[in-house]
Amino acid sequence: MSLTAHIATASINQTVGDWTGNHQRISAAIAEARRRGVRLLALPEMVIPGYSLGDRLLMSGTLKRSWSMLVSLRAETVGMVVIIGLPVQHNDVLYNVAAVLADGKLVGLVPKENLATGDVQYENRWFAGWPHTRVEAFRTPEGEEIPFGGLVFEAKGLSKFAIEICEDGWKGIRPGSSYTLAGATLLANPSASWFVLGKHRVRRQMVEQISREDHCVYLYNSLLGCDATRLVFDGSLFIAQEGQTIREGRRLLFTENIEMVDVVVDLEVCQRARMEEGSWRQQCEAQLRGDFGPLPPTIQIAGDFTTAAPAPSPGPYWITEPPESPDPSLQWLVDAGLIKQFTPRDLPHLELELSLALGLREYVKKCHIPGFALALSGGRDSSMCALLIGRMFRYDNPDLSAEALKAHIREHFVCAYMGTDNSGSATRSAAAALSAELGADHLDGAIQSTMDVHLDVFEQMTGTRLSWDEPSHDIPLQNVQARLRGGLIWMIANVRRFLLISTSNKSEAAVGYTTMDGDTSGGLSPISDVPKSLVTLWLKWAAEYHGVESLQSVIVTPATAELRPPEDGQTDEDDLMPFFVLDQLMYHFVQLGQEPLDMFRALWPSLTERYRGDARAFAAHIRKFVRLVCFAQWKRERFAISFRVTAFDLDPKTGFRFPPVQAPFSEELAELDAYVEALT
Repeated sequence: MSLTAHIATASINQTVGDWTGNHQRISAAIAEARRRGVRLLALPEMVIPGYSLGDRLLMSGTLKRSWSMLVSLRAETVGMVVIIGLPVQHNDVLYNVAAVLADGKLVGLVPKENLATGDVQYENRWFAGWPHTRVEAFRTPEGEEIPFGGLVFEAKGLSKFAIEICEDGWKGIRPGSSYTLAGATLLANPSASWFVLGKHRVRRQMVEQISREDHCVYLYNSLLGCDATRLVFDGSLFIAQEGQTIREGRRLLFTENIEMVDVVVDLEVCQRARMEEGSWRQQCEAQLRGDFGPLPPTIQIAGDFTTAAPAPSPGPYWITEPPESPDPSLQWLVDAGLIKQFTPRDLPHLELELSLALGLREYVKKCHIPGFALALSGGRDSSMCALLIGRMFRYDNPDLSAEALKAHIREHFVCAYMGTDNSGSATRSAAAALSAELGADHLDGAIQSTMDVHLDVFEQMTGTRLSWDEPSHDIPLQNVQARLRGGLIWMIANVRRFLLISTSNKSEAAVGYTTMDGDTSGGLSPISDVPKSLVTLWLKWAAEYHGVESLQSVIVTPATAELRPPEDGQTDEDDLMPFFVLDQLMYHFVQLGQEPLDMFRALWPSLTERYRGDARAFAAHIRKFVRLVCFAQWKRERFAISFRVTAFDLDPKTGFRFPPVQAPFSEELAELDAYVEALT
């Protein structure tokens, strides 16, 4: 079962010296977090007294009042963990500290290690930086001894968490990295970072990078407003996980004093990423050897901070959020006239196209192969492959006119449509139109007679006449068509000494919806890391962006293998399940390592409406998917060379190393069935 944690981070508009108002706003933030069901709340640096205290920090009243407020806030944290900033005097030295209140108790004090000094920053006028590896006992005015220093905290329901304060997160050698190597999966950065034009974007990049490098959930906050000086705090808020911002708050608020973002996160995502990464294990070994100094101690926090709610399902992994602005690194393509001006929304599709086109170009150039052969069925997968090859020739021959480029493509690219009685006129026309629009040499052959000969010979050998009326003959009758096409396109490729392109996509590879030695035939499989959902999205984009008119008929036709008689109305999704569902199941199973029940819990909230509340139907799709993935591994062992372009791939040599022989998750699927029965 996933380890979920309900966490929040908040910005607050405080005023130096407004002890009553500051207390009220902090209390209101804690109460709001409690109302939302939050179990861990991170508040900003120096949020109790305000950040811009100046020499007021040297007054004993400031320290006493700050400490008194901390003590009075303890009772408000029952059932929660709250990280809250204040100045603390220890051994006659002043430190900028984040205090951890948990379930009504003060459990630890974490001092800032790297002081912000330079420009308008002057923290070392008042504070001392704390040595990274040092931990001491702090005696409170009430006589308690509290751990003080670089600490990791552990609490039921939150796993391990740690803190680095503002400037600590901006340094190349950060304290937080040691904490995450010691097991912390939540890392909070309470800050009081002031506004500078463009700084918010830099903050986001930093937060995402840390969450990616340290495989953690990173909570960042800042103060809001102008608390005492010329500095303006814009109140930036981020929660990031594994390189992605999953929550971001509003900034520069005028009429509200508190802004909060919260989310239920799955901490096992971070833990799995750490297990997978060899360099992470190497760094852990170095930490255990003491290369980075003594290990930070872990403070056990009493109480239960478990979150019952599941983490929200991540959005479809094949959809990449566009950046805020166009990528100037690709502007040269516009300047060279190779593409038209593009927007941020075009960028993910354009990057996919360019990466695959470059891979195709490099393969044939460096292997000294003169051209490409492709079985162009008029469907989505082969159409994507054809267009990628056409774009590759465009990028590789920037000086050719449109007509000269078509002539060049015709010499180096051959497509073949090989129809049977089960093929439709729409796909035949689409294949011919796309070949013509690209300039490819197009061959059109009818292979029904060849299929009939095969069936006759089979009957002579076995005494059995294959028939669509016999259910057990369905797969052989479908596969013989695909294999005949595979043999014929291989012959065409061999005669021309061209590279045969396999058109299998990632979704079909996952569940084995492909014919070995048929549509898997080829030496290179350019879209085998592209899920079917992305194939469709890319074709829609390419049709509009590049103005490829022949793609319109491809897009409007439901994806189908056209291997059964036309009256059967065969579609890929009827044979399998909706690709939108299949592709998400693939991500959760392969990349997140979730078992069937975890997949159901993670995805059901976002898919309930799609299934009209029929949990059994979704569970049946999970069962079908898991079994097909297990049984299809032997096929994936034989696929052609492919390119890695998404977050994970199924290549058994470099990606998903899955055993071909195994029990197909029978016990785990039984757990899912029992859960769904209880649910319904």
